[in-house]
Amino acid sequence: MSEASRGLQLIVCALAIGCTARDETRNTSGSTGDTGAAGPTVPGQEIYIDSVTPTNPLIVKGRARTFENTVQIRARDANGDVITEVFETSVGEMGHHNPYIAQLWLVRDPGSHVTVEAFEYSAKDGSVRSLTAERIAIPEARTRLTLMFADDCTYSSPFTRDVPPTGAEARLIVEMLVAGPEASEKAGGASHPFPRGSRVKSVVLRDGELTVDFNERLRNVGGSCAAQAIRASVTQTLSRLPAVRSVVITAAGSRERALQP
Repeated sequence: MSEASRGLQLIVCALAIGCTARDETRNTSGSTGDTGAAGPTVPGQEIYIDSVTPTNPLIVKGRARTFENTVQIRARDANGDVITEVFETSVGEMGHHNPYIAQLWLVRDPGSHVTVEAFEYSAKDGSVRSLTAERIAIPEARTRLTLMFADDCTYSSPFTRDVPPTGAEARLIVEMLVAGPEASEKAGGASHPFPRGSRVKSVVLRDGELTVDFNERLRNVGGSCAAQAIRASVTQTLSRLPAVRSVVITAAGSRERALQP
């Protein structure tokens, strides 16, 4: 396109919808690597996925211009079923395409690929809007982990699951427990005592003591049976790791207020 034609196009564009020279360029990179670079913007597009690192967790970087800067990010397996979904807040002044970063833990075998989706829920009716997606190939390697899912208030049974390997095995295990048992595991007696809204904040190993910090939702879990079942499941699962001698559970940093009935 000549400079004169480009200038005329921008003048018409600016008069019609107020776009800028940057807005005229369409993002066609389709990046699936961790480039760390923000791409161009497209008129009318509110959310972008700039890069996805195919590790466990998946590291998703992008930009979003959304209501209150919130953005939802989820991963679907090769069959199209949702593996996990998280929400993050983009960093910057509202009304701009601000950067966000998210971790998506692959808590079960996703198959040959995943589809990462970024979007927002409508404040008006809760519908999905501004959805963008990237398909990411997943390496074939798998590691087998054992989870202790609660059968009742205090007793847990072992279940094995193959997942993409990670450099943070303890964190992945806790994420798997919070996500809950699969259909086959439920058929084998596994239950899911974690309340809705439970999230893992951190997992830290120091001198053999593994501290698992959950969000505030784990301060009151709705009954003594649920509290005992969560404690048994987390403690018995993580105690199987060779480097772990003891397990401490906290909620929003508080050990005393964690897992209250």
